[in-house]
Amino acid sequence: MRQRFRRATQGRRESVGSARRAVTWLLASAMAFDAIGTVSAAPAPQEPAATPAETARPRVALVLSGGGALGLAHIGVLRVLEELHVPIDCVAGTSMGALVGGIYAAGHSPAELEALVGSIDWRALIQDTPDRRHLPYRRKVDDTTYLTRWEHGVSKRGVALPSGLIAGHRLGVLLRTLALRATGVDHFDRLPLPFRAIATDAATGDTVVMDRGDLAGALRASMAVPGLFSPVERDGRLLVDGGLVANLPVDAARAMGAEVVIAVDVGRPLAARTRPASMLGVLTQSMDFLSRREVERALATVDIAVRPEVAEYKLLDFHAGAELIKRGAEAARRQADLLRRLSVGEEAWERYLERQRRTTPRIPIRALTLDPGPGLAQAAVSRSVRTRPGTPLDPSVLASDLDRLWELGDYESVDFELSPADADTWDLGITGRRKRWGPNFLRTGLSLASDLEGTSNFNLLGALTFTRLNRMGGELKLLAQAGGAPTLAAELYQPLGRSRLPFVGAGLRGLEAKRQLTVGTEQVQYRFKSWRANLDLGFALGRYGELRAGFRRNDTTGEPTGKQPGDPPRFEDHDAGYRVGLVFDQLDRVNFPRRGLLLATEHYQAKPSLGSDHEYRRLDLETVAAETVGRHSFLALMHGTSALGSGLPSANRVQVGGLFSLSGLPPGEVSGNYGGVATAIYLYRLGRLPNFGDGIYVGASLETGNAWERASDVSSRGLRWSTSILFGADTILGPVYLAHGWTSGGRDSFYLYLGRTF
Repeated sequence: MRQRFRRATQGRRESVGSARRAVTWLLASAMAFDAIGTVSAAPAPQEPAATPAETARPRVALVLSGGGALGLAHIGVLRVLEELHVPIDCVAGTSMGALVGGIYAAGHSPAELEALVGSIDWRALIQDTPDRRHLPYRRKVDDTTYLTRWEHGVSKRGVALPSGLIAGHRLGVLLRTLALRATGVDHFDRLPLPFRAIATDAATGDTVVMDRGDLAGALRASMAVPGLFSPVERDGRLLVDGGLVANLPVDAARAMGAEVVIAVDVGRPLAARTRPASMLGVLTQSMDFLSRREVERALATVDIAVRPEVAEYKLLDFHAGAELIKRGAEAARRQADLLRRLSVGEEAWERYLERQRRTTPRIPIRALTLDPGPGLAQAAVSRSVRTRPGTPLDPSVLASDLDRLWELGDYESVDFELSPADADTWDLGITGRRKRWGPNFLRTGLSLASDLEGTSNFNLLGALTFTRLNRMGGELKLLAQAGGAPTLAAELYQPLGRSRLPFVGAGLRGLEAKRQLTVGTEQVQYRFKSWRANLDLGFALGRYGELRAGFRRNDTTGEPTGKQPGDPPRFEDHDAGYRVGLVFDQLDRVNFPRRGLLLATEHYQAKPSLGSDHEYRRLDLETVAAETVGRHSFLALMHGTSALGSGLPSANRVQVGGLFSLSGLPPGEVSGNYGGVATAIYLYRLGRLPNFGDGIYVGASLETGNAWERASDVSSRGLRWSTSILFGADTILGPVYLAHGWTSGGRDSFYLYLGRTF
């Protein structure tokens, strides 16, 4: 019967038109005749009781291809196989096919897989970046500049890049949690269904068939798309996506003893390829040719081929999961006549489900070990772990533990391993994998500002951070900016204990900047050169912010940028005093924030006894609040400065003007001893940029504020009003704004910004 089934399915693939129907009818008759003696009569095709006896059933393998999001169609195929009562004896898969097949082989049902697809935040999984609100404040500091989020490693050997755009922490945690049903299984033949996952040896190009060890690690290796996901080290080999060598691993299924192979292919046949329309399309299609030829060779050897119609979708279209699952089910139903011949009766099907279905076992934890990696004290990370020895493992708590450690910002990924302690308990080990391109990190950024009327400003920024200076987490940050506002800066940040809460900060900064000053009745533009030094004692507030108090000295010289009426004087100022500052930062992002609150305030008191030319006090306050409902985001911004007592020196006066700060006025046009601006912004998200960009927005702002010389002048009657309309995009280079603002009095300004943050 097994040979007859193969001939039957091969005949179906080769016949067309009426011949196909005739052959199918003859094959059905032959199959029914072969079953005489096992059943009393040949029932209707849809009746499971009419199938051959389970003892005469061939060994059936399910082979699932890779294909990124397209592989979600495999779940629909599994659903139909179970509807038809077709038991699977072994599974082989590559990439996304390995994930679906491996999790099914470990005991999950198609319904569970379908529910999982609907519950996953796929965009967060792919971008694989921590929620900014959960990062320690120290890791948020650079966000307030226009640095991009891409970082490179720097060492004596030069600049090192991450091994993939995505480290894969979130994917790894997901796979680990799903694979808990395979706890204690050291060979994939001992899973409820024998399983094989395919990967590629990155050094040799060899096909690697993974049949034992850690199931989650095997799935992660099979999905490590080169350049997208970081490769996986396993058994002394560096492994990447198996789709490079065997995207439809029929040979692996045959090696497991498969007599009938059901193959699900979500790729596009070579004959259906169209001429690529772009350079990226040419590159992608050229790289896919060799892999596709191997797939079509494998397809020629299978017994039943299921081909979901998913050509209109892309590899990262995970948001279309429900539709892709539906396409898989439709493709399987088109092969229902052939699949039914592999179905079994109700009793045999119940025995199959009893063998295949599993739930996550109870895993009592005897001991817990935490390896934070080199250069980081265990005490600094142990408080992030809530899993405790002596209790059963809670997968959701463990996943949160791994995320909290990852969100410290020191790790590429955080993983765990279970090892048997005795017959009833397990030892849990948690390991943080430090960023392989560290411990010194370089970030760069680009800033461009133009009023579209001939005035523009350009800056290029680079920040080099040396971490792991000691086990208490000391850091040295060097910053350089070239362009319209040249800057050099250095800061040493040194925690004072293993808790990393109290710290000392020492910094030095030199910069040049242009600023409008009032000289008599004229507005004069000055170029200032300034050097600032500070020494602070602070307390870190974890992910929420920090409190600092310390000493600051600032020496500034200023000269007119050109010949001015009245021969304005050269400016020189020495400023020294004490300051106390508090920062609370829970914005989810600084570019087009969607939720959260930022609050920063500082009180500064200049003291002549410390070398200051002036004695004054100044209070600064800045807030950003954001909330989003669907595509609608609402932001409230406020910044204000007040002199406490005597007036402020010229270099420290309030500056008002610019985008979202009375948008109709040029930047810094209005100055005074008191002032500020309150702004309300509405943003509508039109859509998303492809791949690693983010939102595209249109919006408007309403602003009010001013700057005054005397406290007695501050009143609502003196407020100026502004409004603006804007277009914005959150690109991989930073936020881009194109805006037009109007201010009461008939003033207006245009803005083009790259790299500005709220």
